[in-house]
Amino acid sequence: MCVKIVELIGTSPKSFEDAISDGVKRAGKSIRGISGVDVIGQTAVVNDNKIVEFRVNMKVAFKVE
Repeated sequence: MCVKIVELIGTSPKSFEDAISDGVKRAGKSIRGISGVDVIGQTAVVNDNKIVEFRVNMKVAFKVE
């Protein structure tokens, strides 16, 4: 079995967990067989002392067919 890894950024206005879910959901539209996610970093965008966007840097692993 061969596995390929791509790095991407998921975003959400709600939470880091939603950012991860959104990233996997969007990646799943063009990548088949996602088998794992490794979160490598988290950041947030702040506007007027309030978090307006959560960002998660992640590596998505999937089987190569």
